[in-house]
Amino acid sequence: MKHSPGNPGRFTKEFKAEAVRTVLENQLSISEGASRLSLPEGTLGQWVTAARKG
Repeated sequence: MKHSPGNPGRFTKEFKAEAVRTVLENQLSISEGASRLSLPEGTLGQWVTAARKG
């Protein structure tokens, strides 16, 4: 599920984790990952940055 139930503007934790995993495991640029996942680059970039910081 892409969005949290009852909150269409927010993504589920599972979706975010999968998006980050897709970028990191496939060594994609943020731009390429965002394009493949139909996400804004800024959003995906924030998720990847947060994941790298741990």
